[in-house]
Amino acid sequence: MTAFEEAFTAVVRARGVWRDDSPAELLDRWASFVAECERGYRGDEFAYGNEAMARTTIEAAMRDPGLAGFPEMAGFRRRVATIDARFQPLLVEHAFPGIDPDEWWLRGIVRRAGGRLAQDWKRSFGFDVEVVRHPRAS
Repeated sequence: MTAFEEAFTAVVRARGVWRDDSPAELLDRWASFVAECERGYRGDEFAYGNEAMARTTIEAAMRDPGLAGFPEMAGFRRRVATIDARFQPLLVEHAFPGIDPDEWWLRGIVRRAGGRLAQDWKRSFGFDVEVVRHPRAS
């Protein structure tokens, strides 16, 4: 493990995150969530919120002054920006205007979702999103 990876993991663990705590694991988790959202997220609202928190952890790491001096942070930021660029167009922006605009990934909701998430959001918040039907696995 490099010094950057050790420092990054320490920052993430200090936030109470004990799985997917390395830079690569956290990026993989964020990218996997975004890929699932591109297909139409099939989990419920609680699973969605939990997965979106990966981006909150990433943001905290990117803002941590102790990590700013590592040259690896520039590459990490570029990879995050690439994944973010895929996620932002999927969102109905400002669905939750009370959330800080800097946390855009929590402030919006995906435009397309599986039936369960669409029902959850309709029931909990009155939001209508496109329901994506997924074929059943054989």
